[in-house]
Amino acid sequence: MAKIVLGMGVSHSPQLSTPAETWAAHAERDRHNPEIDFEAQARTAPDWLKDHLTREVWEQKYQACERAIAEMGRILQEVSPDILVVIGDDQKELFLRDNMPAFSVFWGKEIYDLPQDVEKLPPSIQPAYWARHGVVPEAYPTEPNLGRHIVETLIHQEFDVSQFTEQPAGRSIGHAHTFIRRRLLIDQPMTTMVPVMINTFFAPNVPSPKRCYDFGRSIRQAIESWDSDQTVAVIASGGLTHFTIDEDLDQRVLTGIQNKDRESLITIPRERFVSGTSEILNWIAAAGALEGLDMDVIDYVPTYRSIAGTGCGMGFVVWK
Repeated sequence: MAKIVLGMGVSHSPQLSTPAETWAAHAERDRHNPEIDFEAQARTAPDWLKDHLTREVWEQKYQACERAIAEMGRILQEVSPDILVVIGDDQKELFLRDNMPAFSVFWGKEIYDLPQDVEKLPPSIQPAYWARHGVVPEAYPTEPNLGRHIVETLIHQEFDVSQFTEQPAGRSIGHAHTFIRRRLLIDQPMTTMVPVMINTFFAPNVPSPKRCYDFGRSIRQAIESWDSDQTVAVIASGGLTHFTIDEDLDQRVLTGIQNKDRESLITIPRERFVSGTSEILNWIAAAGALEGLDMDVIDYVPTYRSIAGTGCGMGFVVWK
């Protein structure tokens, strides 16, 4: 039977892939984000926040993130699993308003990373394009047999999961999945992938943390019951809290995963999973899939970028 030999959780924010001198541009984007009450948050900001907003501190945090990504890439190369099951959210990339499934699994033979129009991206995100998409289409090899087995197992476990084998015309696999290729597998051959998508962003069918944890457990059952001797890594892509950083919530998630405290994870109030913070649901699903492994935190870096407390809680963890 197949065996899970590695787990990972990694943030994929564009801020990770842009140098410190561009972080002020990210902060300016936050100022105009309708999901952020920027002025109110700035008025009530704690005094210590100013210490996080110097160019020197930004550079230190940028370098810390770079080291963490490099270490995760090194571990992934060292373990060298045969297949990556990547759990991520789709932000109107493969799925639009014509169909927005709560859970979905792709089980075709390959899926494409398609070039995007850089000029349509906000100016602060354009420098991070290299970590999202290429300049020519790239085929990602996928494992249809495991993908189908995951779907069948999920249905048997009473998850009404969406499944597809054909990529919608003109739509690219999303940046939650391409980030793994472009940052963790940089300069390495592409490892076969099974893309798994959770709708964390778009109401009204965002699943609860309990549902996501149990979804991950079913994925583990599928992998471990698949009649193959191949090795598998399960990777959660996205998070942690953003666009407003909440270090307490980030630490609750990291501690809950490390202690295998399912109750702490599944009782996080659903209203906390707003905007980019919702990507923590990908981590909770991975925690369900990786209960049998021990998690270590490589680093946690709260990359504050404005006086309103905006930024991203960058998390980098490994299950072994």
